[in-house]
Amino acid sequence: MARKNLRTIPPSIQLRLKELKATSVIAACSRVYSAQELLDGKLSHLGITLTGGKLLFSPSVLPPEGSGKYSKRNVNGEEIIRKDLEKETHYSAIESPNWGDSYKGTHTVYLPHEQYPRDFIGPRLTRLKILVPHPDAGQKSYMIVFEVDRVLDQKAKRFKDDLLECLNLLLENVGSFSVQPSDATIADYLQTLKVSWEVLPPGTREEAIARLFRGKVPSTQEKAAVAERYDFMMSLKPAKLVYGLSGLERYFGGLIKDDLVVFENIEYGNAIYIMFENWRELSQKTRTELLSGRFGRNFERVMHGSGWKGKVKAVIKARLEPGSKRRSPR
Repeated sequence: MARKNLRTIPPSIQLRLKELKATSVIAACSRVYSAQELLDGKLSHLGITLTGGKLLFSPSVLPPEGSGKYSKRNVNGEEIIRKDLEKETHYSAIESPNWGDSYKGTHTVYLPHEQYPRDFIGPRLTRLKILVPHPDAGQKSYMIVFEVDRVLDQKAKRFKDDLLECLNLLLENVGSFSVQPSDATIADYLQTLKVSWEVLPPGTREEAIARLFRGKVPSTQEKAAVAERYDFMMSLKPAKLVYGLSGLERYFGGLIKDDLVVFENIEYGNAIYIMFENWRELSQKTRTELLSGRFGRNFERVMHGSGWKGKVKAVIKARLEPGSKRRSPR
């Protein structure tokens, strides 16, 4: 669903904001879709389908990264090359054969190179709430409401930038956009900037899953995915498990030792964080702050890509080696 993105806040939205006279707003819109459009898969990328005359949908979805630039940034974050700063020395790791013969094994060689610093703007993982006022089967058309699950404060410094981001999420995934006042339960939308952790002895898998979903009944697929992540975490033999109570609540952690914690994600589109000495302090940072590059080299970040489990184990193994107190150079 490739679409041109909005580059500025449209005049129609500026007028709408004045009409609302509300400090807190959300990006939201409603559209009417014919049954045929839904049968043709117009909204299948958001998990909305019409099957056997029944409308199937999830009340909250993560917009797929393939929908457009803003959707991709929402899932993966964005790397900004800081050409305004001096270049830094970085290292690339390659495997070199021992004594020129790979049959005798290999060893890692770190080759230095110069590059500009990078700032990483972390993924927001903003979701779309989907509401269907009349989902009854057999209708010729369905009205569907889409809400970006972020409450925006018009008095905030970044309001226009954040609003533009949310409007583009709607445009890329729905093809329409507008703004509405936030509802009375604004606390349900707002996320705290701080995170506290609950450190507990490992329990059963079912206990861990129940704690992670915090009362929500997970789907079979969600439960299976979390079970797999939990099993991998337990394979690392953590002394205790660490659960997020707010902020980074999508994560749970395995405390290998006091200065080595592996934080895992239970949702698509994020990464594992391996934190060292200052993990309690680092975990108080928002994801954007943590990935800005301004908090030292006291953690590793491993994306859930090819070979991610091996990468995590390699970092832990290196960290557990006697005398190891620093990260491997990149």
